[in-house]
Amino acid sequence: MSDARRVLTQAAALVALSVLVGAAVHFPLVGRFARGEFRETFFQASDYPGVRLITLEEAEDIWRTQTAVFIDARRGGLYSEGHVPRSLSLPADESARTLPSLVMALARVGTVVVYCEGGDCQSSLALAKRLHEAGCRDVRVFTGGWEEWRAAGLPEEKSGAPE
Repeated sequence: MSDARRVLTQAAALVALSVLVGAAVHFPLVGRFARGEFRETFFQASDYPGVRLITLEEAEDIWRTQTAVFIDARRGGLYSEGHVPRSLSLPADESARTLPSLVMALARVGTVVVYCEGGDCQSSLALAKRLHEAGCRDVRVFTGGWEEWRAAGLPEEKSGAPE
């Protein structure tokens, strides 16, 4: 029994040490979390039943079949440098003020796919939540975003003209 107790004690010590080292290494991130900076970037599926995360393959399939409106949530300057063809530009920070009536009309008709830069960019999720709150019931968030789209060599437009 003393061997089992010793093993459990060592395991607990290792877990505690791992937590401390992890917190020390990621201290700035822990601080941002404690200040509530990530509150906007998480969502409960039960609060947003019409919002779903999708992969590159799903986004490409939806785009090729033209069964959804694509919305680019990045800043306007990034949109003009390159975007998913036929996508609309609605920067997430601008959508906080008002959602354009055209976008809302299109979004209420069917599926909307929202994307941003990809990686740790959370603009698409923030915009998806706003769209859902405004009445859109089928909002997909392409989590890989523009980075993954480009890396896959998929079609793109620049400044509104096909490439």
